[in-house]
Amino acid sequence: MIQALPHSFTPLLGHFKPLGFTKQWLIIATLGIFNLQCSWTPEVATVLYEGPECVISLKTSHALKQAPEHPAFLSESLVAKILNGMTISQEEGILQQLLLTKHHPVPAFSPSQIDFLASHISMAFSQVTPEEVIHFKCPPTTEQHFPIQGMLAVFPPSSLLLTLEKFKPYPGVSPKTQNTSQKLRPASLVFSHQESIIRAEEVQNFMSIPSTSHGIAINYQSLDSLNPISKENQLTQPGVKATPRKNTEAPMTIESLNSQLRDLQKIVDQQAEEIRRLQDTSAQ
Repeated sequence: MIQALPHSFTPLLGHFKPLGFTKQWLIIATLGIFNLQCSWTPEVATVLYEGPECVISLKTSHALKQAPEHPAFLSESLVAKILNGMTISQEEGILQQLLLTKHHPVPAFSPSQIDFLASHISMAFSQVTPEEVIHFKCPPTTEQHFPIQGMLAVFPPSSLLLTLEKFKPYPGVSPKTQNTSQKLRPASLVFSHQESIIRAEEVQNFMSIPSTSHGIAINYQSLDSLNPISKENQLTQPGVKATPRKNTEAPMTIESLNSQLRDLQKIVDQQAEEIRRLQDTSAQ
């Protein structure tokens, strides 16, 4: 049997508007789901190469503060020059300063990695979009006993940003042999051509760099004006003609030439006299 509702509930039901109530909650739920999707949108990765040498991929990034200038044209030789100039340096502690010990910078990339990455990264820059950056991850090699991974992107007008993630403070040194002071001292990424490095304040405008990464930006167009072949190596480079040296000696004057001729004539006369003396001695 269905019982009638109490009389006290009748006014409440009269003021209840289920349609309007449902619309409001649908709008709130839709906005909440939209915001949730925006904040949790996953980064999309497109793998360009995956092999024993390295993994190179294009990834969208939420850390970008301005759109990269992609795609970009960077020649293979230019990429090789940039990678070859990157080194990992570590600040010296008090003990090392007292003992006058120096820790030389370590190349960030091995020669085999540079040869491989130069061609593949140059190709990746021709395919990357303004919403993506280039990621690379290379395992340890026989030349370099630590993995290397990071990101590359080009920002206008000609700024190349390179970041390396979680590299060891002392590459090539076993963790068992690292003392506490070595582990605590910060490491940094250094580029050989200091005049091409972009200030750290400008780098912050490109994208947010995590605290676990080390980044450096360079003006790669300025590298074109630098001669990649030193003067000492010009003679050993195949196909490079050596420029003949100019004679910087002062030209010989007539007086000095006549003086040398007179000295030479004296020597000839002395030799002739000695020959005659020997002939006379042998004739007796």
